[in-house]
Amino acid sequence: MMVEFFLLGCTGVVVFLHGANFFFHALSSHLAFRSLSFLGFVGW
Repeated sequence: MMVEFFLLGCTGVVVFLHGANFFFHALSSHLAFRSLSFLGFVGW
């Protein structure tokens, strides 16, 4: 019982980390694109 719970927890943590990493990467690239376009708009 404990082994199954442990494996389930490890799998959940791995899936959560993968999801958070993907979400953070998409968010950071989106924000970088927004800030770059905003700076380009202000510069011109």
